[in-house]
Amino acid sequence: MELGHHLKRAREFKRMSQHEVAELLGIAQKTLSNMESGKTQPSVIQLAKMGEIYGLDVLKLLSENGIHLTPPPPPQKSIGS
Repeated sequence: MELGHHLKRAREFKRMSQHEVAELLGIAQKTLSNMESGKTQPSVIQLAKMGEIYGLDVLKLLSENGIHLTPPPPPQKSIGS
C-alpha cells in the first residue's frame, strides 16, 4: 500500500476533511489531495506534522512502505591518531 493511501486512511480515521488538515499544515487542499493520491510526496516536515495530527508513528509508516531510515554511522577514527 502506498504512503499516500495510508495518510488518507489515517485522516479519514480521525474524521477530518482534507481542508481541515491542509489548514493545519499550511498548504492548499489540492496539495494534500495530490499527496494522498500519490502524485506528490510530503516533505519530511509535512510528514512529521501529519504524524502528530493523526497520531502516527511516522518511522514505522515509512518502514512499512519500504523507506528505511537509519542513523548515520559513527565517525571513523583515523589510523595513527
